[in-house]
Amino acid sequence: MSTKQKILDTALKLFNETNTQSATTNHIAKEMGISPGNLHYHYKNREEIVFLLYKQLREETTLTIEHLPKNIQALQEHEKLLIQVQWKYRFFFKEMLFLFSKDAQLEKMYIEDNIKHRERIAYSMRTFERNGELSFKDEKSFEFLVNSILLSWQFYASYLHTLGKDLDTQGAVEVIEYTKSAMQPYRRYIYKD
Repeated sequence: MSTKQKILDTALKLFNETNTQSATTNHIAKEMGISPGNLHYHYKNREEIVFLLYKQLREETTLTIEHLPKNIQALQEHEKLLIQVQWKYRFFFKEMLFLFSKDAQLEKMYIEDNIKHRERIAYSMRTFERNGELSFKDEKSFEFLVNSILLSWQFYASYLHTLGKDLDTQGAVEVIEYTKSAMQPYRRYIYKD
């Protein structure tokens, strides 16, 4: 493993244990047993590290249209993978809006990705509608479901935090239950989950 990747891995660990403000580049270097100068040889600052961690996150979660779940059961399996990735990068979801205030490039990339992510969710919901698993009475209910799913995946960690709860693996799993419950009124028939 390269030094650059070791820095990213160490930063990820420290960001998840505390937060991006508490884990400075000096803390990251100390945890690795390297000098701050060595770290700064590879990365100019913490924002660059966060940006590259976001790029890793997006590579691990982004599916092409061809690879999107074709039915609700496949979606639930895909959500299990997303939970693992969201847990791996939990600092990002907890601090997302703050991180955007520190890095306009990160915010721009995330917004572009988020618009595409919403389109993929909508595409999947239409696929489930075409294959008879979901039924929408109107466009408003369709949009409501798409937005509910997007919101739950993006902001569940922040939601828990505002209730004084820490994001743990159980809280991460609750996102799947929330998505399942949000789809329930639109399901034509129920699969065993």
